[in-house]
Amino acid sequence: MPTNPWPTCLLAPPPTAVDECSCCLRACAVFHEVEGAAYCCSWLWKSQNVGLWSQQRGENLLDTGAPFYETYKTSDEKYMAVGALEPHFYEQFIKGLDLDSANLAPQMSQSDWPELKRIFAKAFAAKSQEEWIKVFDRTDACVTPVLSFQEALSYPHNHERGSFITDEEGQVSPRPAPVLSRTPATVSLERNPEVGEHTRLVLTEYGFNKEQLNILQSAGVIECGRLKSNL
Repeated sequence: MPTNPWPTCLLAPPPTAVDECSCCLRACAVFHEVEGAAYCCSWLWKSQNVGLWSQQRGENLLDTGAPFYETYKTSDEKYMAVGALEPHFYEQFIKGLDLDSANLAPQMSQSDWPELKRIFAKAFAAKSQEEWIKVFDRTDACVTPVLSFQEALSYPHNHERGSFITDEEGQVSPRPAPVLSRTPATVSLERNPEVGEHTRLVLTEYGFNKEQLNILQSAGVIECGRLKSNL
């Protein structure tokens, strides 16, 4: 007999309409999260058949298994991220490291990846992150610095593009993207709403009356105006 995928709360007669609503909302949320996560991994499942994701963790093309898709420590204990997958990017990457591809194993020779990774790590360890930034700046090598939150905020490219905004409470967050030239939109700098701040307003617009909202709130189905976390 197959295992029933539905929660017991959806199978047993609920004692009240509020309990039924609560169970349905929670069950739907769980189902959607699980299905959504699985669907987002579709390319990983399909990649198993084309050799992109068939090895153990850390041994595949895009999970730091490849020496050209990895992060490397610099002489000042910082890191550079490498994503030089395509041949053109890879050649620019090798050139930036001041290496000769003719003296290296082929890029896609997986058995040579550990040795290539050792060579690249040694090269990166010889210079600081700032020096490597200058080496790879304005190149098509797909090599970028690994930055802290504060460094990302003040990074020249992000600063010039206005990639981050600060709201009226001083909280920093990424600016909505993409930024379109003809319709750039207006970025709101108002604070983020508190949990439950607009619950009653939104549900009232959907036809719930005050009594129904009080019942839902009392049953713990919705939160209204709660300013602090239960954690």
